[in-house]
Amino acid sequence: MLDFGMKEIADTVFCCVDHGTFFPIAQRLARDAKRVLYHIPEREGFETFAKFSRGFGHEDVELCSDFWPIKKEIDCYVFPDCSDAGLQLELESQGFQVWGTKGADTLETMRGKWMAACEAIGLPMPTTHVIKGLTNLRLFFDEHKDETFHVKISRFRGDMETFRAQEPSAIRNKLEVLALKFGPFQEHITFYVQEPVDTDIEGGADTYFVNGQYPDKVILGYEKKGESYFATWKERDKMPPEIWEVSEALAPLLAEHRYCNMVSTEVRVKEDKSYLLDPCLRFPSPAGEEELEMYANFSDIVYRGAQGELVEPEMTAKFCGEAVIEYSGDKDGWKSIRIPEEVRQWVKLYACGYEDDAYHFPPAQDPEAIGCIVGLGNTPQEVLDRLKEIREALKDSAVDIHIEPIADLFQEIEEAEDKGIEFSAGQAMPEPAEVLT
Repeated sequence: MLDFGMKEIADTVFCCVDHGTFFPIAQRLARDAKRVLYHIPEREGFETFAKFSRGFGHEDVELCSDFWPIKKEIDCYVFPDCSDAGLQLELESQGFQVWGTKGADTLETMRGKWMAACEAIGLPMPTTHVIKGLTNLRLFFDEHKDETFHVKISRFRGDMETFRAQEPSAIRNKLEVLALKFGPFQEHITFYVQEPVDTDIEGGADTYFVNGQYPDKVILGYEKKGESYFATWKERDKMPPEIWEVSEALAPLLAEHRYCNMVSTEVRVKEDKSYLLDPCLRFPSPAGEEELEMYANFSDIVYRGAQGELVEPEMTAKFCGEAVIEYSGDKDGWKSIRIPEEVRQWVKLYACGYEDDAYHFPPAQDPEAIGCIVGLGNTPQEVLDRLKEIREALKDSAVDIHIEPIADLFQEIEEAEDKGIEFSAGQAMPEPAEVLT
């Protein structure tokens, strides 16, 4: 067993192992650490500059194509995503400190395993139809016209995100695209078709889990999927039970895998049941970028957590919000934006290159969502004002930042409070007009 000892963060070397989405974690660690390496494990037989450019040219983070020759110089390996479990476990077996999901990854990536886990620990699941192959999926929708379902698959999120199946022509078009993607193997794919949980209440807990424990302070948030997020924090014993009880039920499963990572839930509440449809056993986005700034001691949480010590978060504000950044310029070429120095800390971009005081995304990368902006404050209005200030600072860049969906979140928060799910006593949400102007 290697013995690195416990260092001060300023003397620590991190290696962030990621596939491109969570580059802001490396940058956040770099504000405190001696050195931060960024490693993207996927490599092709014929490497392209487009993939190499992700993380290239930044002054605070070093792009590292191969960490093995210098592995003993690294104090802590950080795996933000629910991938590379084998690599995490191998590094652990060699005595290195690892922050990561480890073997719990399949609870998120394998739908069937998650459903079985829910049954074992007593969490309710919506009625789910397990269907093998695209032909049977087509027949299912032919037999259930005018009904709404949510369709999921395991593992291959890059091919298919969960989609809402409702309108026949849209379903047909979606299945034709999937037939092209899966080709001759389309009859081997298992689909999980879930009946919807009809409710207007969907809140979540954003936190982390170390050595079988959650911290005493937990973030309570509401998300407009793929668009925006708004949250506050509470003492764990003050969290709404409708939201928090699923996290408690999940704890023994995480402990079995020596889980050491962020944990995020999206809980749909209907009558007296709380449904955790899909666990987020990794760093979430959006929702996670705010944790980088809400926790003043984020680097310490990660470093000591990788050694099995739960460090309580030092909160920097009472409320936080996020809005997704979409690129609005030319979709075919390199996508470049400049970010004024005064707001860079609050703009969290996915992995990209840096050159000539600008951030550059290669043509092959998703041309739309390129990151998030983060706002903090001690009142909801302060957060909203801060997000508007950041958007104004980026007005000359080829980006769209949609703060408007936060108005829907404010309404959802108020509706939840009317049903007894308290968000923040004594703090009224801004009026929709405040968001839209």
